Amino acid sequence: MRTSSAGRVTRRTAAALTGCLIAAALATGCGGSSAEAEEGGYRLVEDGKLTFAMSGQYRPFNYFEDDGELAGFDVELGNELAERLGLEPNPVTGPFNSLVAGLKAKRYDLIVGSMSPTEERRKQVDFTGEYYVSGAQLFVENDSAVASVDDLKDARVGVVLGTTFEEYAQKQPGVAEVKTYNSDNEMLTELSNGRVDAAITTKLLGLYQIKQTGIDVKPAGEILFPDPAAIASQKSNSELTAEVDKALDEIRDDGTYARLSEKWFGTDISQDARS
Repeated sequence: MRTSSAGRVTRRTAAALTGCLIAAALATGCGGSSAEAEEGGYRLVEDGKLTFAMSGQYRPFNYFEDDGELAGFDVELGNELAERLGLEPNPVTGPFNSLVAGLKAKRYDLIVGSMSPTEERRKQVDFTGEYYVSGAQLFVENDSAVASVDDLKDARVGVVLGTTFEEYAQKQPGVAEVKTYNSDNEMLTELSNGRVDAAITTKLLGLYQIKQTGIDVKPAGEILFPDPAAIASQKSNSELTAEVDKALDEIRDDGTYARLSEKWFGTDISQDARS
C-alpha cells in the first residue's frame, strides 16, 4: 500500500487548511475558475493537489488519532486516489452536514467521506460508483428488550446530524424524538449511558466501536436498509469524476483495495455487507 505523509493533516492544521480554502473560494466569488487549476482536462482547487473532504468524526473510516493526525480507511483511499492521478493528497475536514455545500462552493475537489449517494444529494453534486456497501443498523443497550425497530415505542433515537439515518428515524412510528449528534462515538456513548433508547448508524462502524471501546451496546434486528458509500464531486467537473472512477477500478483490480480493507476491517468491504 502506497501512502504519502503529505496527505496527513493534524487537528490543528485541519481548521487552517479549511479556512484557507474558504478564503480562496471567496476571493473568486465561489463561481469563477480563476483560482482553479487545470489538470489533465479537469479542474482542481489547488494546482498539483487533490483536496478531498471528510468529517474526521467517523472512526475507522476517518478520524483523528490521539496524536492529532487524521487517519482511517477513507484517508488512505483518498491518498491512493491522489497518487494514481499524479497529485499530492490534501485531506481536509468539516462538519458532515456542511460537506456538500463546501463542495458546491468549490472549497475542495472531492468528498471521500463515506457519503451515501442519495437522490437529494445527486441533485446537487455528482458521485462516482459505490466504493463500499454497508447497511443501516439499529443499536440498543445490551440489557434492552428491543429486538428490532418495530419494538420501539415513544423512543428517543440518536443519529448523526445530516446523515440518511436522520430522515429514516423521523419516519418511524415508534420514534418520539430524534436526537442528533456530531459524531457516532458521541452518539453511541450517549446510548450506553441511557440518554437515548436506541441509535442508528452504519453496521460496520457500530461493530467497530463496540470492539474498540467495549461500550455496553449491541445491534438489534436485521439491516434496516443498504447504506452504500460513493465519492462526491462537483457537477461541473465530470472529467475528474471519470478519472476517479477509473482509478477506483485500478485500485480494486490490482489488489490494493482488498489489502487496505483487510487492514481496517479484516474483510473486503467492497462486497455487499448487508448480510
